[in-house]
Amino acid sequence: MGRRTRVGTLTVALGIVVVLGVLGAPGTLAAKGIVGVAHPASGSLAVTAKYPFAFDPNTFSNVPTNTTISVTLTNGDTIPHTFTILNREGYVIPSSADPTAMAVQFGSLVNIVADGGTTAYGNFTSPATGWYEFFCNESGHFGNGMYGFIAFGEGLPANLTVSAASTGPGIAVFIITGTIVALVVIALVLGFVVGRRRGAEHEMPPERLGYPEPVAPAGFPPEPPTGPAHPK
Repeated sequence: MGRRTRVGTLTVALGIVVVLGVLGAPGTLAAKGIVGVAHPASGSLAVTAKYPFAFDPNTFSNVPTNTTISVTLTNGDTIPHTFTILNREGYVIPSSADPTAMAVQFGSLVNIVADGGTTAYGNFTSPATGWYEFFCNESGHFGNGMYGFIAFGEGLPANLTVSAASTGPGIAVFIITGTIVALVVIALVLGFVVGRRRGAEHEMPPERLGYPEPVAPAGFPPEPPTGPAHPK
């Protein structure tokens, strides 16, 4: 294997290793989906905010109605999270909506804030039978899939699910990966061009490679020697 071939192979291998390192091993961020369904028999709820942008559990059903509900919010993340129940029965917040504006418009049944690594407590009076959506009211968290549903005095409708969060690497990783791939391609092209030029500069004559010199066809005079003419 020639030197240029080895260099090209190593460049490609290095590019693949870097891309895999950036993307990370499969399963680094698990899809959230339905991570738990709680059926509290008493007037208390316990929910954990988890990395990255998830509630556990993210659905509650058959929560007692018209009573005081105590809530324990454990923040297992390093950044603040909230547990906020929108005070609008039977309504799914559009994914493009601003949940903070929705909470201002309709109010909230409860809004508990927990800093990273802390536990916060609160209570509220549960409404009559019906279901509601809850979410994290920190900027951008709802859009990343941090929401869930809670039903009082009944089970949740079958069509209410928490969509799995995207486990892809995200736009930033795609930009980095694209840049790395482009650099690898440029390096390969430059290596090929430089190698061709160096090869042309150091091209060996046919006799050095073991090939016979070309012979002029019969009937044609031999080619005159090249170089300066000797004086007579």
